[in-house]
Amino acid sequence: MAYTTQADIAKRLNVTRITVSKALRDHPDISVEMKNKVHELAVKLDYTPNLIAKNLTVRKTFTIGVVTPDLENSFFAYVTDSIIDAASEKSYNVFVTVSRENEQHEKLNIHNLIGMRVDGILVCISQQTNNSEEFQLIKNKKIPLVFFDRKLEGIHCSSICFNDRGGALLALDMIIQEGYTKIAHFAGYSSVSIGRERLLGYRCALEKKRIKINPDWIIEGGFELNDGYNAFMKLYHQNNLPEILFVVNDRVALGAYHAAREVGLNIPEDIGMVAYGFNETVQNFTPPLAVINQDPRKLGRTAAERLIQEINRTGSDNSQNIEIEEEFFWNNSIKRK
Repeated sequence: MAYTTQADIAKRLNVTRITVSKALRDHPDISVEMKNKVHELAVKLDYTPNLIAKNLTVRKTFTIGVVTPDLENSFFAYVTDSIIDAASEKSYNVFVTVSRENEQHEKLNIHNLIGMRVDGILVCISQQTNNSEEFQLIKNKKIPLVFFDRKLEGIHCSSICFNDRGGALLALDMIIQEGYTKIAHFAGYSSVSIGRERLLGYRCALEKKRIKINPDWIIEGGFELNDGYNAFMKLYHQNNLPEILFVVNDRVALGAYHAAREVGLNIPEDIGMVAYGFNETVQNFTPPLAVINQDPRKLGRTAAERLIQEINRTGSDNSQNIEIEEEFFWNNSIKRK
């Protein structure tokens, strides 16, 4: 395929390529008459600027890379959409890759993004990730790196996460004030930052109210529907159900909803439930799920803006760990006493 170049336009007008370049950039050195001629011919010849050549000149590609665990999960779809919107406002394009919660896929995605010469990378690590080697590679190449939602300890870079521990304290304090003391936790993997922080929040909330923690009521698993289903069935068959289930995310909670219905239990009459999630999404649950609200749009926008700030920074390192505060919405999955 042949592309029209600035040299082609210059040849047709019998001027230099520099004249054409300046005219297209509305440079004051060029007369209005010449600018009009150049623009008219550019339109006629379907001229489009060579962004690769331009980017090589300024040593930037105006692209950022995103590594997200999953796009079937509406939370990450919302986050990614907001990243794209925020980046577009700053004239950046976004390359989105998906790890499928697999560390090897994540590594390949990172290598591909580095090869594409992106100006910076946003990463939400997979459930499997515990090796810092790939992220150190990014740092060694002096590519700005920002973690969002989940972060890996030991890597000095900015992160944008929710205040999960604070969210647990807020919600459980209100639930305990209603008179509930028998509270179990369906935890994510403690090797992942969000799983660890949410479990710590649960422990802190109960200890603060001097409620004894039952180790049988802490079930560690993953972050998917089947993890919630399996955890609920485990408690049910032990014949040792609590009053309230405090759940690591809304997908796990949905799995627990399915299990409760399967064994003939009603929410909230027989058992109550609260989870981390997005209030707009959990309104579709029956009944709507009590939620520690995490706005994915705010997370995505904040992450993109932070990364672009770091791409454009000058001088010393200015890494920040930003925590987004959470709200608690009762909705209808916990019976008010």
